[in-house]
Amino acid sequence: MSVKIMHEIDVSEKNWCNSAIMFRVWNGKGIITHQCSRNDENYYYYSKLLLDGKPILQAHLSGCPTCTGLLATGYGIENIDCPELKAVRESLNGEYKDIRTSAEMLKPLLNLLDDGYYLLADVPHDPTDGNSNFFWSVPNNLTENPACLEEYYTYENFFYKGSFPKYLYPTQSADLCNQKRIEEYVEILKNNPNPPRALAYHEHGFISALLDGHHKATASALLGQAVNCLTIMNVDGVHFEEYAKPTISDTRIKFISFSDITVPVPAGSLYGDYFGFKPKTHENLTITEYNLTGKKFPQAESNAETLYLDIESLMGLYDYGIENTEFTDELIDEWINNCNYDNCYRLKYTIRYLMLKDKNMAYRTILKVLKGSSDYYYGNGYNFLPDVKDWTGLHTVAWTALKKFRDEKTEQIFIDYIVSHNKNERYWDIVTSYWD
Repeated sequence: MSVKIMHEIDVSEKNWCNSAIMFRVWNGKGIITHQCSRNDENYYYYSKLLLDGKPILQAHLSGCPTCTGLLATGYGIENIDCPELKAVRESLNGEYKDIRTSAEMLKPLLNLLDDGYYLLADVPHDPTDGNSNFFWSVPNNLTENPACLEEYYTYENFFYKGSFPKYLYPTQSADLCNQKRIEEYVEILKNNPNPPRALAYHEHGFISALLDGHHKATASALLGQAVNCLTIMNVDGVHFEEYAKPTISDTRIKFISFSDITVPVPAGSLYGDYFGFKPKTHENLTITEYNLTGKKFPQAESNAETLYLDIESLMGLYDYGIENTEFTDELIDEWINNCNYDNCYRLKYTIRYLMLKDKNMAYRTILKVLKGSSDYYYGNGYNFLPDVKDWTGLHTVAWTALKKFRDEKTEQIFIDYIVSHNKNERYWDIVTSYWD
């Protein structure tokens, strides 16, 4: 058995990834592996991420890259005897140094993979499922998840974005949650520029299976921050040098890809060199429902809903090219003064982002939006442009976000709306729910 740590990958243009290093496994034990069925008539197939033959994450996925899949929890990883995972756990709790040091440290665990090429990437993950659910509060049975697709596509702008590790699914029973350990990690992770890492396996689309670090992820949710995960990513795409020949294993390739990361290969490389390790499909594969989740985490669940972007909002930032934008009052004013279709969308996704990152600026932006680009509120000087409707959902987002602010000034805005409007107005239900 052998794990060769290769070269680091330039991820400077990938804002979702801190660093990455490529490695290859020879004569791997195949203890961490996938089991897949053949495609059915609708091009869907069943998939299981296995640890020592036990499913730790289950899925029903589409062969169409822009179609959503379904996820289910698996058998609790704590019930599987894996000495290699236990051996690296203590090292994961230490201070993170760099990606190469981490790869060397994880070699005993990486030996459990199937033969092939992989990346080990340092990736911040949100402790949610991508749909505003706390990662440890997801359903046990197969449930549709919009974050479980290979390419996010919007018909409005014909925009698509290749997937990358972003959200988490649990592999450990929630009943093992230890409140004291969570509190300890809250103190360790708070304002720590170089925190200890969790361990994840990029499963599909924007979803990773959390192999170790459930208490770290819970502490991160309580802090409203991402949890940094050392993430195993398998090679899943190829760029051919020419059209594929009948014997595809002999076809030359130029690049391989690991989700959203493309890596050039040495000249003369063949398809079979990088894709000769695929596991066989299984004719009969069924999903078993396990009892992994169900425990309540009130504060973490609330934070998951209010402090993290869901997959739609995240992709909205990418769609309108503002994922790396430095938001300023001047930029917000420019968009509002030219409140066309695109800028309305930019403002909508910016409000969602600022509610997580800068609530003071979010508040200023919301008031500017309500004062300057709607015809549905006329109280106390809020004289809105009569020709701009809420066809982008901007004002729905603005009113909903404004409900999060609890002070006399904000309450007066809601009162003014009620005084000036009736229950047939578009935002009446949102506004009147301020006091719920």
